[in-house]
Amino acid sequence: PGAPDTERVKLNAGVWRYHPGKKKFELYAEGGSNQWGADWNDRGQMFFAACVIPHMWQAVQGGRYQRQAGQHGNRHTYADLKTIADFEYEKRAYCGAMIYLGGTWPAEFHDTFFCGDIHMNKLRCEKLVRAGSGMKSERKMDFLASPDAWYRGLSAQYGPDGNVVINDWYDKVPCHQQRNFTDRTNGRIYKIVHEGAKAVGVDLAKATDAELVQMQLHANDWYVRHARRMLAERGAKPEVQAALQKMLRDNPDETRKLRALWALHGVGGLDEATALETLKSPLEYLRAWVIQLRCEDGTPTAAELVEFAKMARADASPVVRLYLASAAQRLPIPQRWPILEGLASHAEDATDHNLPLMLWYAAEPAVAADPVKAAELLANCKIPKVQEFIARRMAAK
Repeated sequence: PGAPDTERVKLNAGVWRYHPGKKKFELYAEGGSNQWGADWNDRGQMFFAACVIPHMWQAVQGGRYQRQAGQHGNRHTYADLKTIADFEYEKRAYCGAMIYLGGTWPAEFHDTFFCGDIHMNKLRCEKLVRAGSGMKSERKMDFLASPDAWYRGLSAQYGPDGNVVINDWYDKVPCHQQRNFTDRTNGRIYKIVHEGAKAVGVDLAKATDAELVQMQLHANDWYVRHARRMLAERGAKPEVQAALQKMLRDNPDETRKLRALWALHGVGGLDEATALETLKSPLEYLRAWVIQLRCEDGTPTAAELVEFAKMARADASPVVRLYLASAAQRLPIPQRWPILEGLASHAEDATDHNLPLMLWYAAEPAVAADPVKAAELLANCKIPKVQEFIARRMAAK
């Protein structure tokens, strides 16, 4: 409130985030429709459920997604990213995304996506499967189907014991089109407990810094996330940074290395030397996440930019190339060109779900700013859709 128009972020549909320490608000991804639920998988990729339009989406930083109505903020978007689901349910009102990482339920549910189906009185369960640079969603099962027509499960979350709590709106009327019928006097909370699981009591505020660091290896991501947040809130401490650096170097598991990397970034310990060393990792998601984190503020070092340009041309991973396309949007236009040119050389990315459009979103302002370099990019680009959009943008007023 009270901020001048020049400091405001235009937002009429999308996923936003706020940094409480830096007091910074930004639009993370644009588009979508009533995305009443988002969560992250074991490798830090965000997914959200939507209403009216198809229900399942992967949210890449800087992505522009199908909308229910209206136009994207940039009129030169030309095309937007579509659903990652290869199927549709009977209705289109979904809520309360959860990717189960609680460590208590059977292994078949680890890293699976759950969302509430408001009209059909169900909790849906879907399997996330790698597809090119991103993921696709496959129908797994109706995990919960209530015979009570008033059941409206809105949110599912796993807690410190690894079991899941669901809040039930519990109302006869599921849709806003029928007004003044909502009953606000009731509502229910359920807990789904795996057989043999035991309740736990925990107070993380009493944990030492060393204990919070070790929680980055916990089987239940509830501990991992809260411990990571608390380490960031406690501020940068050399001994914490050193412990996380060691975990990043020594732990053999990619997901645990990622947790160490994210926590290290949160406590201000991801420096240039660590970034450059980690970019050499054989683990693709580790390389990808270094790119995203070092470009968060749009200020990677000169040495990092050199590596990013090399990777854009030569890295074999489409995941890494996707993160480069995403990160390029956060860079000044002159620094984008080597990355754009490298990414545009990959003919194999022409049919990828994400890469052509993410590359275009990063390239569009650069094309508008420098017609000469834009013409060179057009001539050398191996991705037909990007070529088409470059030509279209160059011809636009």
